[in-house]
Amino acid sequence: MKASIPASSGASTALLLILLCLFPVRGLASSPAAMAPLPSLVLSHPPLPGDESIRARLKACILMGDLTCVVDQYLLLKDIGRVPGWLVAFQNAFAVANRKAGECEKVAKAIHEGLTRLGQRPEYLRLTVEGHVRLLGFNETSNGALLRSHQVSITGKHLAVKLGDKVIDAYTGLAGLPLSEYMTRLTTASTSKILHEVVQTP
Repeated sequence: MKASIPASSGASTALLLILLCLFPVRGLASSPAAMAPLPSLVLSHPPLPGDESIRARLKACILMGDLTCVVDQYLLLKDIGRVPGWLVAFQNAFAVANRKAGECEKVAKAIHEGLTRLGQRPEYLRLTVEGHVRLLGFNETSNGALLRSHQVSITGKHLAVKLGDKVIDAYTGLAGLPLSEYMTRLTTASTSKILHEVVQTP
């Protein structure tokens, strides 16, 4: 005796097959376009000016000390085609030409303004040499080896910028140095002493 299939069951099966033809199950479609996940279409659009992701990248560039990246991300953030004057001065502050005595205040002001406009909270760091000899030098090193000694000041005074625990000036570049390491790089006579303090104005 043959088993009979109820009519209602057959109708349900037929309806299910029709629905599967009209609405393909995701993942069974054969065309590449149909299989493309939706997020990739969304991510193909670049972020708009002012987008938080650009702000985050800009901050990361500052922390890494990547000056080119900072400029690129700022222009993208503000959607402008030319570099504003303050940002040009910020870039120029780190030029090799500024690594000499007498340039520190101008450099510190440009760095301080630049970091402030970039959304950071910099402070001025004033350094003073106490003693009969007022010369102040800075040792530039690479992998622990001395490359060059720079004459930072002949008056016993130097101005830099402090951002968090880092000290930034023309000698350190935007990447800066931890305060403790920066102080060990400074040199003066054995009979003199180097003092430092955070100040609000140059």
